[in-house]
Amino acid sequence: MTAFDDLENAINEEEKTPTSDSSSESGDSSESQTSSESQTSEEPKDPRKTPAFKFSPDLRRSIYAREESWQEFEDACDLEVTRELRDAGVRNHESREVHDAMVRLAAKNPEEMAQLILGARGIDEEQ
Repeated sequence: MTAFDDLENAINEEEKTPTSDSSSESGDSSESQTSSESQTSEEPKDPRKTPAFKFSPDLRRSIYAREESWQEFEDACDLEVTRELRDAGVRNHESREVHDAMVRLAAKNPEEMAQLILGARGIDEEQ
């Protein structure tokens, strides 16, 4: 898994999706209603086979980390997270799902984040 898996997958999905021209965009509302009805009548997707959320280039953010921190993160993802997901029957997780979980985990643990930042600076809070 690389940091660009999601981008590559999204590009491949866009290439497969037919583009609509302006004449089809101005089609009548019954056509769009039929289209949305067919989407809602479909069976629910298996959460073990579909990502938690769709790719959106608008949601991309840069994350800067030291090489050793990033390597430790990738090792944990490759060795532990992937194993846990496979044990649960998920074999096709996306990088964006891992990154989203990383950010949500950090948001739930702000005190630990602050301690890690202080430790990286060599600041001992006890002093």
